[in-house]
Amino acid sequence: MNDFLYLVMDQGGQSSRVLVFDAVGRQRLLLREPVKTRHPMPGRVEQDPVEVVASIRRLLDKLPDQLGGDIHRLKAAALVTQRSSLVCWDRETAAPLSPVLSWQDTRAAKFMETLSLSDEEIALHTGLRPNAHYGASKLRWCLDTIPGVKAALGEQRLACGPLASYLLYALTRQHHFAVDPGNAQRTLLWHLPSGDWGEVLLAQFDIPKSILPPLQPSASDFGDLQIGDVQLPVALLNGDQNAAFFSQGELPGEQVTINAGTGAFIAVRCAPSVSAPAGLLKTLIFETGTEAESARWFVVEGTVNGAASALELQAAELGVADYQRSLDQWLKSETVIPLFLNGVGGLGAPYWRGDFCSRFVDLDANNNKAALVAVLESIVFLLMVNLLRIRDWRGEPEPLTRILVGGGLSQLDGFCQRLADLSGLPVIRSADTEATGRGAAFLLAGQPGDWLVYPGDEFTPVENAELAGRFQYWLQRMAEATDKPL
Repeated sequence: MNDFLYLVMDQGGQSSRVLVFDAVGRQRLLLREPVKTRHPMPGRVEQDPVEVVASIRRLLDKLPDQLGGDIHRLKAAALVTQRSSLVCWDRETAAPLSPVLSWQDTRAAKFMETLSLSDEEIALHTGLRPNAHYGASKLRWCLDTIPGVKAALGEQRLACGPLASYLLYALTRQHHFAVDPGNAQRTLLWHLPSGDWGEVLLAQFDIPKSILPPLQPSASDFGDLQIGDVQLPVALLNGDQNAAFFSQGELPGEQVTINAGTGAFIAVRCAPSVSAPAGLLKTLIFETGTEAESARWFVVEGTVNGAASALELQAAELGVADYQRSLDQWLKSETVIPLFLNGVGGLGAPYWRGDFCSRFVDLDANNNKAALVAVLESIVFLLMVNLLRIRDWRGEPEPLTRILVGGGLSQLDGFCQRLADLSGLPVIRSADTEATGRGAAFLLAGQPGDWLVYPGDEFTPVENAELAGRFQYWLQRMAEATDKPL
């Protein structure tokens, strides 16, 4: 019997969390500390790297008292972070030289317009689409505009990379300098075919390879943490969304997984050898470092940049306070619902328009409740556009059988029911409130076969002609607004 415990450090946009799980997936401890996010000007979203590191250290310092003698049962630790966030730091002192530039930050969007590689060429190199949310253009901005970064580069002491690599460097005893492929891919500098930094991509952004962390498999030796009198190895590094796919254990090939929080993500597992359908991403979510093909796990992924963030923005603009308490009721009661063409944070998959102007269609200016329902439905509609692409790509021989949905928006019954009605698939709402942490623990524990599955509420699809009609009208208006008929 495996009597070990597994530690997960989960650094997110609103808070840092430290969780402890046992070997079958029972959560034994959750510690949380809020961190601030700054919006100094439009397009810029930042965190203070010193505050982020300090928040995690304070949580780790609490573990000896919280766990008592069980601290010696800790077997290994994982670190999971937001995938596209980026930091520059001094390799000699570990002092940060830039803010944490959040995945939501698009300050260097104009630079993306100067690339000579086509969208299709970038997709072949990276599995992704050219987008300012990813790290490369933000790193170019740091090199061009931050004096401390420029100076450190000239003195050969500059380190830059995904947030995961900086936190690993700051927290481990060895100042371990490395990054996993899941986080590296989100820089737009990682070469999918070779699994290393891509020379063509580095040249495109004029970024020296020497400042980037070496690549290691997701599951490998990343140094260790000092926690009281325990030296705990860090054995897993990954992105938060990547880890969340494994919260219920092994990811079934016939399952659609949706995580709807600040942004929303829809994904289906795919073979390493296949290409993603047009407009979607091919994302590496886990790598073990062995030679077998099964050592690399991929998904086809679609992204919706404006999910909860779109609701918050529109609620603020409409002057609707505390809408979260009432939105589920409005989803049931409102019958005359406008459309919302949702480009909050940039229009993501499969359209990819960073300059898209969000707008309402047929809005009754006196009905803010219906307006927010329309924003919620726009998130569902964007997810469904991606699902249609995935279904066409898979074909009939391998039908999808269900949707597993998690994240904050999944707590809205009206959101889950609309997903079921439009997709025609049963929607299972995950009972995991900490899907990222639990998924990381599953991988950290070696993917045990007896991992506990917590079934949640199930939403059965029913015929909803009005919703289907609004979706078709929304598709038409999006096609007109983007010049991209689907």
